[in-house]
Amino acid sequence: MSLPPSTSQAARAVRAAERCKLTVPDTVREAAAVQSAVWEAEHTPDPDRPALPDTAAETAAAIQQHAEALRLADATRQAAGLFSAEADERYARAVAACGAGWVAALDKPFRSLVAAVRKAADKLPHDVDAARLDWNNPTITTAYTKAEAAVVQLEQLVADRNAMATVHGDDGARERDLLAVAAPPQPTREAVRDGLWRDRYAPVLVRWRELRHQPVTRWVHLVRQDAWTLSLAAPGEVQQRAADVEAWREAVAAAGAPQRSNTVTTADVVRV
Repeated sequence: MSLPPSTSQAARAVRAAERCKLTVPDTVREAAAVQSAVWEAEHTPDPDRPALPDTAAETAAAIQQHAEALRLADATRQAAGLFSAEADERYARAVAACGAGWVAALDKPFRSLVAAVRKAADKLPHDVDAARLDWNNPTITTAYTKAEAAVVQLEQLVADRNAMATVHGDDGARERDLLAVAAPPQPTREAVRDGLWRDRYAPVLVRWRELRHQPVTRWVHLVRQDAWTLSLAAPGEVQQRAADVEAWREAVAAAGAPQRSNTVTTADVVRV
């Protein structure tokens, strides 16, 4: 059985789902309520000390009553602590069960936003640096504004996708922001021999890194290229795409060795 995500990861995923207006099942809501009830009990405060009575007898009774209240509060905290880990795990697993479905539900808005960027990109010049655009040209101004609006939504959608995928076991990768939205082709013997990683596929990755502080230009560049396939990664798919990138690198490094088949897998490439 896989380990559940942390409760903080689960909470972030639920907030992301709510932000995207996705359905949060009753099982998650109820598990959250149970977790909250345990937490409240675990943090039961000590009762306030009563005022000092006027007589010795009343004081003795007040002390006895306050001691019983203190014992009850302490016992409540200890008892709640016995349920804490199980309540957290139930909540985390309930959220994790939703991760793949939530990510899948983002595919349609993702494709719609990519289409909006692509449509705007058709009306923008080759150089999309905002500092060098002709802002007196209404066609360019309108196109850039539309691209920018779509990119803002895309950036949030990808961040939400990552939060949702994390609870499903997707722990990310070095280039997760790119790999979450685009996939390189798998390396083949012919493609490695022809230098396609260096000349066609790696430049997309390099340019994506270079434009990290220019999100509109970054996305316009991404929708204009046709080397990588744009698609929202399902949970776990980022790791597969990262493995493909690594397979390319290893295959290029081993390009001079004999290869047994057309497709170079991550497992095979270390032996070629």
